[in-house]
Amino acid sequence: MSGRRRSTSAEAEPGSDTDAATDEGRVRPAGRFLTWSGLGAAIAAVVFAIVGWWWQYEELFVIAVGLAVAVVAAVWSARVAHAARIVRRVSTPRVARGEPLRVRYRVNNQGRRRTNRATLVDSCDGELGVTEVPPVAPKDRTDITATIPTRRRGVHRIGPWYLERHDPFGLAVGRRSSGDTGTVIVHPKVHQLAGPYGAMHIVEHEAVIRRVASDPLSGFVSLREYVQGDDPRLIHWPTTARMGTLMLREHVELRRPEFTVVLDTAASVAPADDFEEMIDVVASIAVHAIRSGVDVTVRTTSKEYPGSRRSIGAEQTVLDLLTPVGQTEGDSILRLSELFRDGLDHTAIVMVTGPDGPASVLPRGDSMSIVRVGQDAALVPGIALAVDDAATFAQKWRPWR
Repeated sequence: MSGRRRSTSAEAEPGSDTDAATDEGRVRPAGRFLTWSGLGAAIAAVVFAIVGWWWQYEELFVIAVGLAVAVVAAVWSARVAHAARIVRRVSTPRVARGEPLRVRYRVNNQGRRRTNRATLVDSCDGELGVTEVPPVAPKDRTDITATIPTRRRGVHRIGPWYLERHDPFGLAVGRRSSGDTGTVIVHPKVHQLAGPYGAMHIVEHEAVIRRVASDPLSGFVSLREYVQGDDPRLIHWPTTARMGTLMLREHVELRRPEFTVVLDTAASVAPADDFEEMIDVVASIAVHAIRSGVDVTVRTTSKEYPGSRRSIGAEQTVLDLLTPVGQTEGDSILRLSELFRDGLDHTAIVMVTGPDGPASVLPRGDSMSIVRVGQDAALVPGIALAVDDAATFAQKWRPWR
């Protein structure tokens, strides 16, 4: 199966683990197939039978009958139903992109006979998780775990899982499907950034001032002479006493959004794999800002998912906002002039784009730092940073000032 990768890990899982999602079902026949070896044996049996009949060679008849019996026995062995009931429990219904999805299966044999060994195959977003199901004694049960790789963000369906049984000679395989499905969420991967560095150097410094200052008037930047009508609470008395003239503190408002991260969703700027890395970079910057106490907004150039106009205070909100965002084309793309039609509000802007981006720029290019993410991303005039992937971005964040 092209483009699908298999994960084959399996281990015992304690029954005390918390189960976050559950699917139950009994397996039902989904197909019985000869393997290539089985098909070869069946063809050989037919050929030997024809040649033996034509040339009257009894030995060939015996060989043909033996092969035919082996093939029939293999098909019968593979089609024997797996009597156990299997319950799926997803231990991690929310995972970061690239992290394995851990799934537990409880195999409960209520029959009178020992179950045969089988292979359980589960899937999520085209990725396969494969684990061996050991024989289970009558009236007994066992727990097994498997991992399924994750490559793309999104809300994905897990399942249906199915069982495969092979005969001892490897001539036939029986496949029985459960029909059970569930839902898992794969959100962007957040890389740890060290700060304050990069484009956030100034705004993080301002955030420190805001956190340590309990007086709302403490964010002043300069002094000037008092003019009738000014708020007397802003008078700076030590300077007034020294100068002999009423001096007033001019201050800045520190509560407005200070930092905006923009995701360039245009399909023309990056292939799909690079786009996933771009979103990881956006998530990493936004989460780092939240952890640093900086007001941050996350915007995209997608008309369907334009992001939030207000500052985001929770890391989970960032991940939920970016999880469904996809690449856009044509009329589905928002230009930066449309995205910021209400003005920039003195915010620092970092735009994350692909190797061929950005798709649009602000009229004043110096108002925005542009980061290119993806294979062959080039550092050219107007681009602040160019990296191959999100992990490389995290490494280069410290020296980027």
